[in-house]
Amino acid sequence: MVLYARQWLDAGQAEDVVQEAFLRLMQQTNPPDQAKAWLYRAVRNLALNRLRSIGRRRCREEQLADETPAWFESDPGVGIDARQAEAALRRLPAEERELVTLRIWGGLPLDQIASILGWSTATVFRRYRNVLQQLRAEMEKSCLSPSH
Repeated sequence: MVLYARQWLDAGQAEDVVQEAFLRLMQQTNPPDQAKAWLYRAVRNLALNRLRSIGRRRCREEQLADETPAWFESDPGVGIDARQAEAALRRLPAEERELVTLRIWGGLPLDQIASILGWSTATVFRRYRNVLQQLRAEMEKSCLSPSH
């Protein structure tokens, strides 16, 4: 029965569905005439219900991700598109994004950032300079592209 449920679910969920079907069979006041067929039907129904539930949950999670508040607000006087800047930052590796956040929004000096990240000040300076060059090039490229 677990193999049957694995058509729709992963191994752990398939086992859960089979167990739930057996529990439901035990709760029946009048046992079905064909218990084996009843169990397979119950496993199928439970697996399909679980699959639909997983799909709905995934859809809700995607909707919530789309509703994540923007990191920045566009300021026409600055000349930087907030959405493009956010997208560029999101594409950075986590360590580099953290470095930029600590320096620009945290306003921390390089030596304090080095202490927080466990790097040398020279490493912080070099990586910060490199990530700024990378971001600048990406933002300039997006400004020059014909789609914008």
